Amino acid sequence: MCYIRRFKINRLNKKLKSMQQSRVHNQPSEELLKKERADYHKLAGIYKSLQGKKRYPFAREMVLECYRAAAKIDDAIAQYELGKSLLDEANFREELQRIGTFASPSNERQAKQLYEEAHAYLVSAQKLDHIEAKRLQGLCFINGWGVTADKAKGFDLIVASIEQENSWDRVPQIFAAMGLNKPEFFSALTQHRNGKG
Repeated sequence: MCYIRRFKINRLNKKLKSMQQSRVHNQPSEELLKKERADYHKLAGIYKSLQGKKRYPFAREMVLECYRAAAKIDDAIAQYELGKSLLDEANFREELQRIGTFASPSNERQAKQLYEEAHAYLVSAQKLDHIEAKRLQGLCFINGWGVTADKAKGFDLIVASIEQENSWDRVPQIFAAMGLNKPEFFSALTQHRNGKG
């Protein structure tokens, strides 16, 4: 089983390297870029399945590197996934700092760097009209994750994402998925929407 996965990884790596070289020397068509993005996602999927395996201790890092490579060729999904993953790690490191037992200058520096990178990827994904990236960025502003807390700006982004998707009928499910299913958030959203309208 491991042999088959290793074979698939090697085959995809060769294919992706060839596509990268081709991109450097030629103007790629959108169809070729789609194939390259899809292959990065396939490779990331294989590495995801290998997380926690003894023979692949850096599988998580390889998933992120697959997303980074795909993000370079304007893959909004990869940019969102990468931003979300980096944001989760940054939140974890910030929590370590807050607790104090494991606080260190190195941890603080890493948290700051992870937040900056996560926000950069989320903004890039938003420019490619990724709705969930806009919602996550809004959540960052509401909770003050890596940015100065600004609930109005956060709700602006969330409202814009709901309008972009035209999903006002699904607001309770969207808020529940984001962890904002408290009554005060619904009333704040209603006030915010009425204030803008």
